[in-house]
This record gives sequence, structure tokens and C-alpha cells, in this order.
Amino acid sequence: ELEALQSIYPEEFEELGDNEFRIFVAPDDQDEEDPLTLALRVKYTPTYPDALPEYDIEISQGTLTSAYHKRIMESLRTAAEESLGMVMIFTMASLVKEEVNLIMEDAERSRQEAEEEKIRIAEEKENAKFRGTKLTPERFAEWKAKFDRELAELESEEKKARARELKNRPTGRQLFEQDKSLAMSDAKYMDEGDVSVDASEYERTQAQEEEEQDDSNAVWRQFGNDD
Repeated sequence: ELEALQSIYPEEFEELGDNEFRIFVAPDDQDEEDPLTLALRVKYTPTYPDALPEYDIEISQGTLTSAYHKRIMESLRTAAEESLGMVMIFTMASLVKEEVNLIMEDAERSRQEAEEEKIRIAEEKENAKFRGTKLTPERFAEWKAKFDRELAELESEEKKARARELKNRPTGRQLFEQDKSLAMSDAKYMDEGDVSVDASEYERTQAQEEEEQDDSNAVWRQFGNDD
């Protein structure tokens, strides 16, 4: 069996001592960025192949989770027990090869799923920009309370500013007391030749208005007598 194994695995077979050796196993499609190579270590027992050999899985390159290690060891035991009475190392090495390929397929699938999830999250964030926030009664009430509070604060500030402005604004009397020339301010808008009009000259007393009314009534009475 040893000669056959050395012929089948010329580069992968490594002799460690009397009846002890290991066979390096790599996947068919090795991942250059995250490679994985295992080694099936075997030691013949005195009654092999009627009894199981001593065996273990070693990590030559990369990493192997405890769950994968446990799965491979259980699969090896099942295959070895089914092969009792016959040489079984090639069967065991072939099984390790299958497991390594499955592990690499799992890793590739996980990477693809992670990449797809990353793309999905990015698309979800991009689409969220156009959807806005869903309006609910609770969110509306929260917005309304905030809006009313901000509006009240704004109105309060405007009232305070208006009050300060009115408080600091001088009255008409104060303006005249501060600048006597304001009393003659309209005179500067008069052109040469304009006449200043004293409105008091056109004021009529009540007696004058009554006298004119009596004269008018007398005229109408005169017309009546002539008829």
C-alpha cells in the first residue's frame, strides 16, 4: 500500500518514520488569496487493516474551523469502519480531498453572499434617499409639537425685538426738542416765487356762514313774491 500511495501522491506523500506518514491534500481550485492545504497523518497499527489506523487531520496552510475539523474526522471514521479488512488510506485521502473542495465552495459562496448583501445594503441606502420617512400619527404629532414650539419661540423673539425698537424710538416731541429746525422742514421744499399760504385767512366763522345763508334765503323769497 505504501508503494501505491507514493506512486499516486509523488509530491504530496511524506514519510515520517516506520509505518507513519502523511499525505498533503489541497483543493482542485486553490484560492490564492486565502489558500487551504490539509494533511492526512496516518500511523499503521499492528493489526491494520483489520483494525483502524491512527489518523488525524493537520493544517498545513490556511485556517480550519473546529466545526470543519470535527466533520472531516467523523467522515473519516465512517469511511474507515466501512473499509475494515481492506487497505483504506487511499479512500481516506480521497475523502479529505472531497471535504477540502466542499470547504472552498462554502467559502466562495459565503464571499458571494457577503458581496451581494453589501450591494443590497448600498442600494437600500440609495433608495431610502428618495422614499423619505414614512408618516405615522406618532411622527406627525412629534413634528407638530416641535413646529409649534419653534414657532412660539420665533414669535416671542419678534415681539421682544419690536418692543425694544418701540422703546428706543423717540416721540415726536422729543424729535422737535432735539432739532428745532424740524418745525421749518417743509420750507426747504418751496421753489422761488412760491407763496406761503396762511390757512387761517380762509377760516370762516359760524356767524359769517349764518349771514350768507340768510342772504341766500332772502333772494329766494324775493323770487317768490315776484311770482
